[in-house]
Amino acid sequence: SGVDAQISGTITIAAPAGGGAPELFFSEYVEGTSNNKALEIFNPTAAAVDLSAYTVRLYNNGAATPNTSLVLSGTLAPGATLVIVNASASAPLLARANLTSGVTNFNGDDAVVLEKSGVVVDVIGQVGFDPGTQWSANGVATLDRTIRRKSAIVRGDTVASDAFDPSLEWDVFATDDFTGLGLR
Repeated sequence: SGVDAQISGTITIAAPAGGGAPELFFSEYVEGTSNNKALEIFNPTAAAVDLSAYTVRLYNNGAATPNTSLVLSGTLAPGATLVIVNASASAPLLARANLTSGVTNFNGDDAVVLEKSGVVVDVIGQVGFDPGTQWSANGVATLDRTIRRKSAIVRGDTVASDAFDPSLEWDVFATDDFTGLGLR
């Protein structure tokens, strides 16, 4: 009559590369002349995001612990950006700010981390490592430059301690180029 078969084993299902739900990430970094420094955070989700769970941390000169932190507040609309600018920046850059903070007191060799409830959701640089004067690879550098996330990048780098090659996810622009800031 009929045949019964039994199969046993383990099935492993892996999440897609870069998987997980969309999350806020850094979309622009300005390291310009003097105090012209800014960070842009982008909300790629279809919903407003409560910013109170997010903190931006600055790690100066290869530090393993943050030198400055900024706990965010408010709500970020879907597809919107939040622009954080150094309070001593030039008037044209300050005009693009949603808020000012000392967390933008970085130079081209400092790491900046975006965390949600203490978990890294994005990083520019490498925490605990000082590259010298800048992060640089294949013509993309962070000293005296503006870098913008490539449009194909839809999520942040969630590993704060891995090597940082800005050419993989960022396009480079001239010093004090603010033309894309706030527009992701």
